[in-house]
Amino acid sequence: MASPTPAPVKKVPIHLQSTVHRLKIDKMSETFRDNSAGMVQSENRSEEDCSDSAVTKPIDMADVSTQIQTETSESSTNTVSGEEASPMELVKEPSNVPESAQNRLYIKRGHVVNHDGMQQADVYIEDGTVRYVGSGADFVVPGGCRTIDAAGKLVMPGGIDPHTHFQLEFGGTVSVDDFYKGTKAAVAGGTTTILDFVLPKKGESLLEAYDAWRVRADPKVVCDYGLHVGITWWSKSVRDEMKILCQERGVNSFKCFMAYKGLYQLNDSELYEVFETCKELGAVAMVHAENGDIIAKNVTKLLSEGVTGPEGHELSRTEEVEAEATNRACVIAHQAHCPLYVVHVMSKSAGIEVARARRRYNGTGIFGETLAAALGTDGTHYHDKCWHHAAAHVLSPPLRPDPTTPEFLMKLLAQ
Repeated sequence: MASPTPAPVKKVPIHLQSTVHRLKIDKMSETFRDNSAGMVQSENRSEEDCSDSAVTKPIDMADVSTQIQTETSESSTNTVSGEEASPMELVKEPSNVPESAQNRLYIKRGHVVNHDGMQQADVYIEDGTVRYVGSGADFVVPGGCRTIDAAGKLVMPGGIDPHTHFQLEFGGTVSVDDFYKGTKAAVAGGTTTILDFVLPKKGESLLEAYDAWRVRADPKVVCDYGLHVGITWWSKSVRDEMKILCQERGVNSFKCFMAYKGLYQLNDSELYEVFETCKELGAVAMVHAENGDIIAKNVTKLLSEGVTGPEGHELSRTEEVEAEATNRACVIAHQAHCPLYVVHVMSKSAGIEVARARRRYNGTGIFGETLAAALGTDGTHYHDKCWHHAAAHVLSPPLRPDPTTPEFLMKLLAQ
């Protein structure tokens, strides 16, 4: 699918961190693999801005059989390309390097780590695509090829963060990371692709919102990126624009909200129609699964009781509120024969619902993600005496006070 024609950009050497991630195909990257159809080129930042490589220390990689996909970010996209320099380079490329050397990269003697195993191997990359992984004895290195000696190091695919919110305006605030700071931090940690969210205001054109997000992101990103699009209201015009986004912009994933009543929340009938449309378009439906009607009632009740601190956030949307919506979303998606991706699964109860739905529907069409925060901490911090400490842990759905939640979600990932 065609994407908007980008402004001309200068050619830069093909670097490891922007290419070697193609070695890995996991459930998340497979689900959104068609995003590459909407690829356009971003402006490139200087090498000094962002110089971390995928040849690095070991990091955990989720197994392809996971029932819930881990995000690489604690924040609760068609892909745009940006290539950054690798710190593995021994010398800086001179300006007169032949074109062939810029397009060919050979990584030798590294320990290649993939989703399905580890091996001592050489890697050859040409024109941004991994062409060979195997023994160096069985490969003839082409002339004019830049070589990196990765002896004693791991060679890993770059991470894919499928859920970021850069420069997001919400509730009278703006998220602290813009597309430059956020993607620079991502690459520094080994993440070479991020997927952000276009969130139209109620009544706003999806196409206009998409173009506005591109204007925000294109001049600033320093890694590959793409955009999911939120369905924050429903009408025939929204349905028509979903088709245009798929056919002309390369979008293939749409996010719905079962929470944020009066702002983003859709009712069950609207969800069903969105899921039907996604099925017709060959797109993936995504859902923020919390019962917004219950949350609205609980918020009113808690405020009347004088509960205004960070602890009130989790009290307004307990585990069963998340679990109920998760189950309901899975059932509606199954009835519409639409693939469903449940974003930020944060509780044991919701994780169980995802696992049950996957078993019930023979493991097809249901996916889930969780956050690094859900695996590394818990909701007991909401009661910390330091307000700033407690408030820093607020997100939706919230971290759960049950301290066994991180281990439980990790076990679901391993299944």
